[in-house]
Amino acid sequence: FSVGLNRAVSALAEKAAKGGRASAPAALKALGAHPQLGGPMVVRDGKYGPYVNHGKINATLPKGTDPMSVTLEEAVSLVAAKAGRSAKPAKAKSAKPKATKAKTTKAKAAAKKK
Repeated sequence: FSVGLNRAVSALAEKAAKGGRASAPAALKALGAHPQLGGPMVVRDGKYGPYVNHGKINATLPKGTDPMSVTLEEAVSLVAAKAGRSAKPAKAKSAKPKATKAKTTKAKAAAKKK
């Protein structure tokens, strides 16, 4: 299978116009600016269902909620709840305390004397 020069140039132009990566989902509804932080709040329809977007924070809408009926106040509370949560869960500390360097050197000295 061979491609001519004209077809190759047009195929590359189409790819560049389309973009290499998937873009953000189209906005379903613009809610307006965030009251405290400013910046637009938008309801979008994503791969895993509708969500509210403010900056880099994406808050999933509860199941059964109509994305077109979401108000700015509901969206602000969802974004605040999502922003309040940490990104990663905290790791549990190990129950066993770490040995200090002084203890290990004393144990080595005692082993040498025997």
